Amino acid sequence: MINSLEFPRGFEESCTAHEIGHWELHIDQNAVQQVEEMKQDGREIITEPFLCRNINAQQGIEWQAQHFAACLLMPKFKIEEVQRGRDLTRWSHLYAIKDELGVTISNLVKRLQDLGLIYIPTGSKQIYPGKALS
Repeated sequence: MINSLEFPRGFEESCTAHEIGHWELHIDQNAVQQVEEMKQDGREIITEPFLCRNINAQQGIEWQAQHFAACLLMPKFKIEEVQRGRDLTRWSHLYAIKDELGVTISNLVKRLQDLGLIYIPTGSKQIYPGKALS
């Protein structure tokens, strides 16, 4: 568990997938390998973070990692599979999908909106069919 705390089902999975996104998208794997080899040779070195992008792009980096996590945990083919026979405009159906996929409701809703399957106006709890369902 993350920091030895208990979180709702899906939270730990989402956090882990998000961090995997950072590892895959933003870490210079060659630099990590070189540092590991130098450490194995007994060299003591001080390293800077291995981020490949400018720290000013932090918001974009976070979006990329979150998008990676959403695609990893909820690939389009899986979303298409679990939505069959369900009404995506009903919260009870979204909560059932959330439980089936083992993700958080906020991540599921965001993914469904990104795919154009639903639309929820800002500040509202009303779910409308998205353009992809029209």
